[in-house]
Amino acid sequence: MRRRLRWSHFAALWFVIPGLLALAPAISAQAPCSIQMFMPDGSLPPRPIRFTLTRSDGRIETLFTDTKGKYQFTLDLIRESEYVVTVDSDGLTFDAASTSFRIMRNQPVYATVFLPAFRGKPKPPPAAIDVASLDTAVPAAARAAYDEGMKAVDSAQTEQAITHFKTAIKLYPQYLRAMNDLGVLYLQLRRLDEAAAIFEQAVKINTRFPFARLNLGVVLNLKGNFKKASEVLGTLYEENTTLRGLPVSYADALLGTGQIVKAEKVLRAALTGAAPDQSSQLDIHFKLGLVLNRQDRFADAVPELEKALTLDPKAANVHLLLGGSFLQLNRLPEAERELVRAYELGGGQVGSAQMFLGQLYLMQRNPSAALRAFEQYLRDVPAAPNSALIKAEIEKLKGAVNNE
Repeated sequence: MRRRLRWSHFAALWFVIPGLLALAPAISAQAPCSIQMFMPDGSLPPRPIRFTLTRSDGRIETLFTDTKGKYQFTLDLIRESEYVVTVDSDGLTFDAASTSFRIMRNQPVYATVFLPAFRGKPKPPPAAIDVASLDTAVPAAARAAYDEGMKAVDSAQTEQAITHFKTAIKLYPQYLRAMNDLGVLYLQLRRLDEAAAIFEQAVKINTRFPFARLNLGVVLNLKGNFKKASEVLGTLYEENTTLRGLPVSYADALLGTGQIVKAEKVLRAALTGAAPDQSSQLDIHFKLGLVLNRQDRFADAVPELEKALTLDPKAANVHLLLGGSFLQLNRLPEAERELVRAYELGGGQVGSAQMFLGQLYLMQRNPSAALRAFEQYLRDVPAAPNSALIKAEIEKLKGAVNNE
């Protein structure tokens, strides 16, 4: 049995995306380019700075520096071209600024932006909203309907809860707490259109209400509208980078729009800022491992995923992704250990573990084990997009096993 499946056969899997190697010949000779921003007193910025980069061919990108005001050009932006950098005032410490420069082939560019001191009247930062403070004007009848809805939620009576929340909103159309909780119920039921509609309604009533904005972004991600999600979550991120769940959801939106480098920056910033809670740390490390996998940086992904497992050793999806990373690195014993553990914990919900195990056993020239793994994979994931390929491989493996 000498034939083995190539990893590329499984490129359609949700976390395996080809890297940027195909672009290498076009840009390999291009020298590195970067932008560095300085605060009015000459110091480095204490936080990421949002700016607009306009290229002479008309391409416009809204980008962020790192936490020290530096932006390193990504491969897709490097061209021999004129560039304009525009920074809007933060309304507190610096005024608007812009600069232009040209990138020439084989000539490194280190563009600097010195932010002028802010001379206007400082505007207060967006205040965090305490949901309880929004209930002060709620009529007693609407509050009673809401309370009944929460009792129904506690009793797992979802439809009754929806009815009560709708009644509360009808009695008081500005009831943001009820709108948000109703949207969450719709989200849990995967009634995404209804969830999006109620969250949008809440945002229209109060554009500063962070929870409805975050949840709207989550729903848009699930609906595959990553462009709109990145706009909603990006604006929220500018106001509050520490809102629980926001960095991971924003990273999802950025991944969906192909902004992988920015997604990594957002996730790393979440780990270097105020310490997130354990659940958030787990999500961030896992998502960072996913981002690094999508860049084919499997060796970098491994420690992030191992950190996630220290927080939750029973996270089946983390074991699955870690096993896939080890497989890409040809660290087969470790890959087998993680994939087997993933399947022990998640069963058919992580059926892809069996597909990877089949690949691993083929690499080890163990057709009997590969056959069992692939057959189990099809039982767990009968509608898999690569099922035709796997079925063909199973037939070949049966022949090989019979000839052993």
